[in-house]
Amino acid sequence: MVRPERWQQAQAYERGYWLSRADDLADSNDLAFYRWRTEQLCSRLGSIGLGRLTDGTARMVEIGSGPVGIAAFFPGVERIAVDPLSSAYAEHEGLVSWRDPDVQYRDGMGEDIPCEADSADLIVIENCIDHTRDVDQVMREIVRVLKPGGVLYLTVNCRTRPGFVVHRILSRLRLDPGHPHTFTLGKTRRLMGQYGFRILDFRNGAYWQALRDDLLGPGIQPRLKALLGVSEFVASVVARLP
Repeated sequence: MVRPERWQQAQAYERGYWLSRADDLADSNDLAFYRWRTEQLCSRLGSIGLGRLTDGTARMVEIGSGPVGIAAFFPGVERIAVDPLSSAYAEHEGLVSWRDPDVQYRDGMGEDIPCEADSADLIVIENCIDHTRDVDQVMREIVRVLKPGGVLYLTVNCRTRPGFVVHRILSRLRLDPGHPHTFTLGKTRRLMGQYGFRILDFRNGAYWQALRDDLLGPGIQPRLKALLGVSEFVASVVARLP
């Protein structure tokens, strides 16, 4: 768990990032990314025998949905999108133009999900767990809200073990204000087991590809990440409760 002021700094960073892009997003199709991510998730669930979650009858909750979220496009009978900044996003039309009015957008934190116990068939938490204040409390809340046999889909940016050490230093120095926590592949797997989840499907990108992309990327920041060894690659997991 990080201190409240550290989490507030991360939230200020997140809000600033989205609000700085609000006008541009209103004039572009960048938010269509959420549709693409939803299609990818539905295809993946179907490929591992969980097509029942995509037939329109599932109840899903998304934690850290951002201004729109996967919830806007997921074929569920009930869809709830939870984000601490949900109301702030709603003040800017450019950020929420892709929202589905049938989705319930709620202000809330992963540490205190505003949903009843045993109410969700699927919980989605994309690129969010490392932004939270208390990872363990978030996981306890996920277990509370999921039905028995419910499914968790989680993605997180990971680093190598040396990169983990360097990033922890950068985070504590507030040089990476948006990420209070750091993950590795091993930490992600252990987190699932710690809270009773059985991993059904685990995938991850390649560090060397991420390193190459940063070295060849525009601007100074990506190259600095590469030189410091903190290039991140995505890990994603589909896991189920007993």
